[in-house]
Amino acid sequence: MIMKNFQNLKDSYFLDESVKFFDEKAEKRLRFLESKNFLFNEISEFINNCIPYSKKISVFCAGNSIISKKLQTDKILVKEISNKYKINYNNNLIYKDKIDKEDLYDSDAILIADIEHQSNPAGNLLNLSKNMNDDARLIILSKNLVWMFILKILKIFITFSPTKNNFLPTNYLENLYSSCELEIVRRERLIAIPVNIPIVTNFLNKIFRLPVLNLLCVSNITILKRIKVKEKILNKKNISFIIPCKNEENNITLIKNQILISNQKYEFIFGDDQSDDNTISEIKKLSEELNNYNINYYDGPGICKSENVYKGINISEGEIIVIYDADLTVSFNDIEFAINILENTNADFINCTRMIYPQKDKAMKPLNFFGNIFFAFLFSLLFRKKITDTLCGTKIFYKKDWDKIKEDNGKWGVRDLWGDFDLLIGAYKNNLKITEVPITYHERVEGKTKMTSLFSNTSRMIWIVIAAFYKLRLKK
Repeated sequence: MIMKNFQNLKDSYFLDESVKFFDEKAEKRLRFLESKNFLFNEISEFINNCIPYSKKISVFCAGNSIISKKLQTDKILVKEISNKYKINYNNNLIYKDKIDKEDLYDSDAILIADIEHQSNPAGNLLNLSKNMNDDARLIILSKNLVWMFILKILKIFITFSPTKNNFLPTNYLENLYSSCELEIVRRERLIAIPVNIPIVTNFLNKIFRLPVLNLLCVSNITILKRIKVKEKILNKKNISFIIPCKNEENNITLIKNQILISNQKYEFIFGDDQSDDNTISEIKKLSEELNNYNINYYDGPGICKSENVYKGINISEGEIIVIYDADLTVSFNDIEFAINILENTNADFINCTRMIYPQKDKAMKPLNFFGNIFFAFLFSLLFRKKITDTLCGTKIFYKKDWDKIKEDNGKWGVRDLWGDFDLLIGAYKNNLKITEVPITYHERVEGKTKMTSLFSNTSRMIWIVIAAFYKLRLKK
């Protein structure tokens, strides 16, 4: 049976050869590990960026609990391969002979530092996935197979690991994760220069985090979440539509028709962002006419679309947030399909894409079309997450995740005037499962587009993406 009894985790977690080896080589290996302290510092600092809000981390290590030395969390539980590696680096670290079910469930993150030394990776991973909570993230450190040949040569001269290891190829690991009810949400590669040369090593290791170059890095970091069956949200009042408006008076009546067609009592929140026309009057009229629907409105800050949207999200009461543009370029039918995807799959964050289905005539200007392609390519390249449309204003996510995302809004170099990158980058940073859902993009019926100053907006968005890449993937 693939899943072993949890009580056997203590004895079966590591290869017998590994336990014996690490126990015999403890003193010498600890000196070696301390000499490589800069490598572990880089890994732990990177993990801090990956899991920014953790209060409790459970760690399984084969002599590498030194990684725990700089982890920023309230409590660290460590299961080491040998008692000889129990070194107290700080007051937050607790060594345990067994990390039980309750500990795993209470952990925000679970770290496996040496998956190649496990005796039964499939059984152990399934055991972990069964006992971790739905919001926790599993972090797995593994070796890049590109380095296996080099490591084998080095082992002729220096023996710091057992003779038998489970060095698993990428395709096998992916199948393993899937079979253990785990899903990859993020991948990273670190450390191309494992020798400490002052200034040079730190600089080159940052350079080798860039796309393509990172293929040569030694360490793979994979972040996973548990695959779960979600309970469908039957009460549609728990779904909030945030509808930012600026000079959209002629579209309000059309939105009314969409609301009636939907035949669902969602929460509709209109944010009038200091309009120069009669938008707010039309919204108030709509609220009075449809008094059996849950329709609210507020005065936007008049700064930019993003701040208007954020204000609406903050006052919303639903469990699910839907950002819906008042220009009606996206139909309610597409939105409701996307909501169903969020409710019934393992997705955490829906990014609707206009770049899959054929667009209606004149729906998007040629410059905007190619701009979308460019930014999608740039985002996908830098963050190793395939996105086809970064600038679609229609995004759907859980309100509980907004509390995490909003902490970094506006911190990516310059203010995001539209909010698309704030939300996408925030979802990426917080290891949310981002899923794209195709929608049909229609031509605006009434009003004018607010996407002007093409050069200024383009340079601003490039700056945001580059700044976020630097802070999340290069900066310690």
